Amino acid sequence: MSVEDFIKKHKKAFDDQEMPNNATLDFEARLKKELHTSKPSKPVRMIRYLSIAASVVIVLTLGYFYNQNKKEQLEIRDNLVLALGEDQTNSTRLQAIYDIEDQYQNQEEDEKILHAFFKILKEDSDSNSKIAVIDALLKFPNNQLVRNNLIEALETEKEPLVQLKLIKSVSILREQRAKEPLKKIIENKESLPLVKGNASASLAMLNQ
Repeated sequence: MSVEDFIKKHKKAFDDQEMPNNATLDFEARLKKELHTSKPSKPVRMIRYLSIAASVVIVLTLGYFYNQNKKEQLEIRDNLVLALGEDQTNSTRLQAIYDIEDQYQNQEEDEKILHAFFKILKEDSDSNSKIAVIDALLKFPNNQLVRNNLIEALETEKEPLVQLKLIKSVSILREQRAKEPLKKIIENKESLPLVKGNASASLAMLNQ
């Protein structure tokens, strides 16, 4: 028997049956749920777009202020380095050294400033400027370039006050390479007794 014949034969039985009311309600509820979850509403999408836009604005603003701050720091650095120049007075150079110590306290060493300090250490005739530079350089004990320049200065320095400061610095750093320069100071007939005494004490400490 075909499906069509079956339906015709039992047509009366089908006509007597009614669909339950709750079946219609259940179908409508499922349909509404499906339509509701199929895609986000416009307000939700708008909030997402606004959040993304706000994040982009914040990032760009922070980047701008960071670059401005970096630019200002470099300008200050360059002005201080200029104040360390040979054409400046001793008092101007000394003040610049102190200002650099204040500005760069607890910060990483700046290569441009370090080289300006090294130049003062080797070429400046003012003892006070050299002593201030040595104090500033000691704040970077792990910098190999700083250590090298302090040892070189110890080998060539003739001013007693600066010699004493350099001897103290290599003792603080416990720099073993300073032994030979210390021996030369001790053996040098022109070295002052006070300088020789400090050099001997430093050498003994390094030999321990």
